[in-house]
Amino acid sequence: MAVNEKTGLTPGMGVTEEMMACPVPRVPFVAPGSLPEDIREELGPSYKWAMEMWGTVPRFFQMLGHAPVAVEAWMLLDQKLRINRLKTDPDYIRIMELVIVKTALLTQCNN
Repeated sequence: MAVNEKTGLTPGMGVTEEMMACPVPRVPFVAPGSLPEDIREELGPSYKWAMEMWGTVPRFFQMLGHAPVAVEAWMLLDQKLRINRLKTDPDYIRIMELVIVKTALLTQCNN
């Protein structure tokens, strides 16, 4: 993605073409295999649920992992908006996933 008026990113923001080509997260991820002791008890069940549900812990969860309450809140929201619909309206989920993939392709998001 280019740094220009179309993207809303100006050179003054400090975002370079290289950063957009392979962005490095500003907030380090909390990897499932290395949960810090102080949040392991709180975050462990959420990560376990994600592994059972998707076979992986999404990077978004790992980014929010520094605040286990935020992971839990996101899971509740996701449950109401998406997971519950898997049973009642699977076509909705397919369309939502296509929108996510199409947006990632259009914005050249690789992270």
